[in-house]
Amino acid sequence: MTSDGPTAWRDSSGWRLVETARITGGDSAAGDLANPTGAVIDPAGRLYVADQSPTEIKVFGRDGRLVRTIGRDGDGPGEFRSPILGIHGTSLVVFDPRLARISLFDTSGRFLRSWPSICCHYSAISIDRDGRIAVRMTQQDAAGFTSAFIRYAMDGTVADTIQVPNDGQPRLIELSRGGSRMRMGVPFSPNPVDALAPDGTLIHGWTGALRLAVSRTGHDTVQVFGRRWTPVPIPEAQRREVYQSLAKDLAKQWGEEAVARAFGPGDIPATAPPMRTFFVDPTGTRWVNVATADTLHATYDVFDTTGVYLGPVQGPWVGRYFPYAWTADELVVGGENADGFPELIRYRIERTLHR
Repeated sequence: MTSDGPTAWRDSSGWRLVETARITGGDSAAGDLANPTGAVIDPAGRLYVADQSPTEIKVFGRDGRLVRTIGRDGDGPGEFRSPILGIHGTSLVVFDPRLARISLFDTSGRFLRSWPSICCHYSAISIDRDGRIAVRMTQQDAAGFTSAFIRYAMDGTVADTIQVPNDGQPRLIELSRGGSRMRMGVPFSPNPVDALAPDGTLIHGWTGALRLAVSRTGHDTVQVFGRRWTPVPIPEAQRREVYQSLAKDLAKQWGEEAVARAFGPGDIPATAPPMRTFFVDPTGTRWVNVATADTLHATYDVFDTTGVYLGPVQGPWVGRYFPYAWTADELVVGGENADGFPELIRYRIERTLHR
């Protein structure tokens, strides 16, 4: 399905994001938020934040005030090293890739149980409506390494795995020296994106086109959606600045000659990929983070569960920041304030329609 324009609203006054609370590091009421790495919201509206330095989970009320902390840094029961959070009803799920295990707490902070999982993907987990906990993994077959998700039931048993189709090969910078090797993506070049929806289906695509596919198993396609796109140019000065900064950093370890052979200014695309990433909220609505010339705000194209394009929503945050947590009616964005302190901002989603 390809939509030429919004179907639910015709201008930017469709859905709005309204700030409702702000938690800032350095504020004693916020419990000295230090280095938040992720968050989830429970059905009662409490916000659970995975924080580092020290490692613990901080729980905040709707007003942004600290309610309690959960767990602590360590290897024992109810402890963790690198917590990645998920929520399902009154169950708080903590995946720890460093310890290769999943722990389960209730929302009061009581530790329930844990079980071995896999390492070492430090990426978000998801939990579908059936309570399956999806953790990213890498599989190897005849074609090489592929991305997949292993899904666990809430009792710790393995439910299944779902393989992510290969939608494209990103352009890479490859460097080697003295037995060491490094690979990284070329700035502004397209890359694969994927996420699991609340109904358990896989949504995947390639950021070089504003088009996504939906799969039940990873081997079929039940829906394709997107819209036409006008390329957004990347100013020459920005491309040159990005190249010079990255080349300088890489040269510190790999040497200027090696970097020049592996990576040149012309390798940086002249236009931005249509998509940066996308998110699926608990209603199944898809929020596609699209490229625009506006560097001060994030813009999302919103599609419903059938793939119909509803319209754009502008996020009042700088484009390099992303939402940490979603509910049907809220989202929380992580970033920094003007003083450089970490900050979490909570927004209400107002679904008004203006035809």
